[in-house]
Amino acid sequence: MALIDQKNPHDNWFEALGLWNRLANWSHYRTSELEFKHQLKSMLIYLWNEKDWLVAQYPSRKVEIENNISESNHLSIVGDLANTVKHRRLSRKARSDAAQTDFFGRVTVNRGQERRLYFILLGNGQCEEIMSILRKALDELTELRHLLMSDVKDVDQG
Repeated sequence: MALIDQKNPHDNWFEALGLWNRLANWSHYRTSELEFKHQLKSMLIYLWNEKDWLVAQYPSRKVEIENNISESNHLSIVGDLANTVKHRRLSRKARSDAAQTDFFGRVTVNRGQERRLYFILLGNGQCEEIMSILRKALDELTELRHLLMSDVKDVDQG
């Protein structure tokens, strides 16, 4: 079995869902603070890669996919953050008005486990925690995937 299953158009998506499970259940997995931060960055990359996987799977709908993502506040934020993870600074014009902040908090759960909260400043002046942004972006990608799969054209599916 290859590291990247190029025959399975859902391979990246399943990896993203698996990583989301680890992030959402961080206290169960006893994830360290550093590992959690690494997983957040990986999740940004997986979600942004999903756009490219969808374009490869549905090439005739590339413009529709790009427009759907551009209209999404949360996927635009994910795109900017993923680009920053990859290049250290944005390597292109920002898709969103969001910005990282130095604001943080901590959440503590049973048995004293805790994790840092990372806040993103949205274009409207509000702050949102990164897990909330990731959850909403995941939901938006799920909707987009269902839309694309429910209206499959024979020329696609590479």
